[in-house]
Amino acid sequence: MSTRIKMRALAAVTLVVMWASGALAQTSNLIISEYIEGSANNKAIEIYNGTQDVVSLGSYHLDRYSNGSATAYSIVLPSINLAPGAAHVIVHNLADAALLAHANQIDANLNFNGNDALVLVYGGSTVIDSIGRVGEDPGTAWTCSGGSTANLTMRRISSVCTGDTNPTDAFNPCTGWVFFAIDTFSGLGGHVTDCGAVPDEGTSWGGLKATFR
Repeated sequence: MSTRIKMRALAAVTLVVMWASGALAQTSNLIISEYIEGSANNKAIEIYNGTQDVVSLGSYHLDRYSNGSATAYSIVLPSINLAPGAAHVIVHNLADAALLAHANQIDANLNFNGNDALVLVYGGSTVIDSIGRVGEDPGTAWTCSGGSTANLTMRRISSVCTGDTNPTDAFNPCTGWVFFAIDTFSGLGGHVTDCGAVPDEGTSWGGLKATFR
């Protein structure tokens, strides 16, 4: 067998192995990966790009629904490109210096409390992710056995690959989140997902053979 034929055969086998084993899954879109509702004005939201593509943040905005209101105040995201695996951190302008040091965007309108719903929106109306329940005022916060949306830092668990796209359903902060002490900022600026493996798009063996004829 000639060297050229051997190389073609090896390449074909390599492709088949890659196709059969699948590829590491990415998040389906941007997600809210961290939420900080801390002391005084220590408020921050981290948005993570777990996709395989560069994402233009200017196509998204973060809506705040205060105290059960059905009317949102929108925080526009900057017209920048967010690389795959990168995070964008929005911080209230009067936050402590230790929190402001993590900011990619500073906004006075990020003045949410534990009973305010937050919704990440693409374009005019496509919901990408949400925290809380739009139209409901839970009192001080949405609570569960592990924590609440008030006076804590919440971080998305690594297995969350798709945001909560129904902002009006019941919200349980223990679902998909882990809790840290008030004014915990150390996790900001990076996030890790572990979404498992998914099959690549189907490719026939006949098609692979044709490629290397």
